[in-house]
Amino acid sequence: MLVEIRKLMLITVGSLGISLTASAQDFDKVGNTKEIIITAEQAEILSNNEKETKKWIDELQTPGVIVDGNQMKFSKEALRLINDPEYRIGVYKEVYDFNDIKETLMNAEYLKAFWQLISIYPKDKISAMKYIYAFDKALPADKMVVSAFYTYAFFDPKITSIENGKPKVYRPDIFEEYLRRTKEIVSYIAYFREEAIKEKEKKASIKE
Repeated sequence: MLVEIRKLMLITVGSLGISLTASAQDFDKVGNTKEIIITAEQAEILSNNEKETKKWIDELQTPGVIVDGNQMKFSKEALRLINDPEYRIGVYKEVYDFNDIKETLMNAEYLKAFWQLISIYPKDKISAMKYIYAFDKALPADKMVVSAFYTYAFFDPKITSIENGKPKVYRPDIFEEYLRRTKEIVSYIAYFREEAIKEKEKKASIKE
């Protein structure tokens, strides 16, 4: 899983014009090693890395705001957006471009990059979907899109204000528009998955 994520980031970030010293082939070499002997200490490090990776993946798929009855539960990123006004202002721009996404990916802020892609989506649907769906090879892109929406839409200054430590939506029309985009993107991801399955089945039937 970790190797697949690294490959994915090399491909996705590389397609945005970022120069990296490593390549996907470098990671492929790991799988070609006949035998690897590691110490107990190294095994423990690998185990801890796997745990951290799983935690990181879970966080990417968890919405920043979860409404449970009358209660709102916030992720670490959501709490930072609530409690740090300067950070909140710095996160949001009136207009994003692919240079913003490139920089965000380089900083390993993947959910934030997804929010930027949701923002860019109406202006360049093909490019936005290209980058979003690329993640689906390693992580469920639909869950990441939904997570990004429920993390960042609630704190966009042009949509909400922060009152008593909670977001209050004063522009529901903009909020609904971002929700519409999110649903549309998720539907496209489902469509692309179905087409990929059909193509795979078609190739398998030809081989038979």
